[in-house]
Amino acid sequence: MTGLGTLVRLALRRSRWFYLAWVLALTVVVPLTAAAYEQIVDPRNADLLIATMENNPTMRAMLGPPVDLTTAGGFTVWRVGTFVAAMAGIMAVLGVVRSTRAEEEDGRTELLRSGATGRHAPLAAGVLVALLACAALGLAVAVSMTLVGEPVVGSVAFGAGLALVGATFVGVGAVAAQLTASARTATALGLWTLAAAYTLRAVADGSTDEGVRELAWASPVQWMALTRPYADERWWVLLLPLLAALVLVALAVVLERRRDHGAGLWAARRGRAEAAGSLASPGALAVRLQRGQVIGWTVGLLLFALAMGSLSTTFGDLLEQVPQLGVMFERMGAGAEQLVDAFFVAMLSIVAVLVAVVAVQLFSRLAAEEERGHAELVLSTGATRGRLLTAYLVVAALVPVLLLVAVGAVMALNQARTSGSWGVVGEVAGAGAALAPGGLVVLGIAVLAHGWAPRLAWVTWVVVGWSLVMVWVGAALDLPEWLTELTPWAPLPQLPVEDMDWPVVLGMTGLAAALVALGAVGYRRRDITGT
Repeated sequence: MTGLGTLVRLALRRSRWFYLAWVLALTVVVPLTAAAYEQIVDPRNADLLIATMENNPTMRAMLGPPVDLTTAGGFTVWRVGTFVAAMAGIMAVLGVVRSTRAEEEDGRTELLRSGATGRHAPLAAGVLVALLACAALGLAVAVSMTLVGEPVVGSVAFGAGLALVGATFVGVGAVAAQLTASARTATALGLWTLAAAYTLRAVADGSTDEGVRELAWASPVQWMALTRPYADERWWVLLLPLLAALVLVALAVVLERRRDHGAGLWAARRGRAEAAGSLASPGALAVRLQRGQVIGWTVGLLLFALAMGSLSTTFGDLLEQVPQLGVMFERMGAGAEQLVDAFFVAMLSIVAVLVAVVAVQLFSRLAAEEERGHAELVLSTGATRGRLLTAYLVVAALVPVLLLVAVGAVMALNQARTSGSWGVVGEVAGAGAALAPGGLVVLGIAVLAHGWAPRLAWVTWVVVGWSLVMVWVGAALDLPEWLTELTPWAPLPQLPVEDMDWPVVLGMTGLAAALVALGAVGYRRRDITGT
């Protein structure tokens, strides 16, 4: 492990703002939820609420089984605990891949190894820094919950559970980085593992079969909740994520011994001797490079839409039994009087932010191609900067819009089948389309940053992260309206609850177009960076 200390300091230096933003954003959500407890739940009726939640598969699948809603701490674990655990897993996968496989892919690790550096030191440094970030998140959550008046023991269990779930996915990311030679593929593999774990948790928690419910123990995302913070803590459960993290990190070290530098254990397929004629343009190349990512997001979001749509027919009955939750979802659903409409509005608001993530990821491929010198090779042919930018921009704009419409249509299928009114499919699909300009504005911000100041690309992710937090907990916690409306989607009409507002929709679309045009001007003027 020669040079480990130096590499740890280097990894901290390169990733400090990445981890700091994640830790602060996730920490803020937790005490805010606890502070708003009495606005959402009447402690006198908490026992009835628990019984209702236990017997309703809809809410169990969405948020997990409640353990103790008679305290703010127990309510917080149920309402946002699984969400924060999943986000911690995303932070861990992205962080460890960017500190290991991405550095190796860009050639920096080879430079470091040319000095006095141990074979496993770069991997160990990336893992240690990611584990430190997870520990910082756990400590911050435990301290913040204690400061808002919750028991110290429960707060420590809550924070430790989140930290160790994050540590488990540090191991997942480290293993993924050894299997493939591409940072993008390693990231996708890690995130798909997380998505599978979350889906398993939702299926297990939403099932009425006790045997299926036991499958929740196989999902790392659920291990924090199974510790039962604030409700007779089961400390031994924390051994599960601890052992999983240790095994996965050890496996990553073993796998690193078995592969060549710059390669992955999964050998890349041999390409064709000559490129197909269809790849003769920048647009065709952009589609070819991103088709795997597009297919993955499409399958994942449509499965999510099917799962959420299957809950829509029982959602109204549940919220009529629990008025407090009805009020909460009415706020999330733009004040809808029909709770089913509130359900569709709330779910589409979440999906709208997710497809904005898709848009930014797809467009970010241009930045990656530029950094690796590939964009310069394309521009050395007859392709212009405008054509290259347009190629990635069209994919990044068109795919998320189509996804949002498709998700809306699929989500409404079960409601249409049950009610016999198939017009709801078009209504919900149209509601998704009405939210599309918000994602296009986010894409416009990404283009603007890439065109004039590529180092400020992180600003786009701040906008996305803030929007996700506001959609997930902002309205539910009854935060000030001026605060929850600080997102690109706030001005847009929430169909079918609100009337269509064409001036606003067209105005937001025009704003997105203006941001893209301004970014394009900057892209034509600045130097092309890369290796």
